[in-house]
Amino acid sequence: MIITEKMFYPELVDIYQGTNNFEELINFATEKLAEMNFIETSYPWALKEREQEYPTGLQTTSFAVAIPHTDPSHIKKTFIYVIKLKPPIRFGQMGTTDQFVAAHYAFLLGFNKGEEQLQLLKNLMEMFMDQKVMKQLAQTADTATILETVTDFFKLKKGE
Repeated sequence: MIITEKMFYPELVDIYQGTNNFEELINFATEKLAEMNFIETSYPWALKEREQEYPTGLQTTSFAVAIPHTDPSHIKKTFIYVIKLKPPIRFGQMGTTDQFVAAHYAFLLGFNKGEEQLQLLKNLMEMFMDQKVMKQLAQTADTATILETVTDFFKLKKGE
């Protein structure tokens, strides 16, 4: 099981209030990730390229989310960067090349081991289907509560 303490960082939870432009969001996120030495310089380019080829937007029953990620070769240190998007940002719908969702949250994933990615994606999908958690995330207005809501879910999954 994924160790929550090794993936979530209080510094990597934000409420993004910039434009609704995907490129600007990625630039915002990668600037912080680079400052904190989580990513290689190739990360922004690789993330944008992967998102074009394999969109990560997902419409849940509560609201749309996105889970942008790229190959482990662009990651220095494992992370999950949780960003609440105000305003929502358009992402390609997962599994399509011509449909889009207006994501209210982006969970940027960084892994340096590919096998961790599958388990995390499974857990994230379970969290996205948990209407109680999603309602809490929708109503949350501060980063500390966002972090607590998400990590509490992962800690619960770990205890099963």
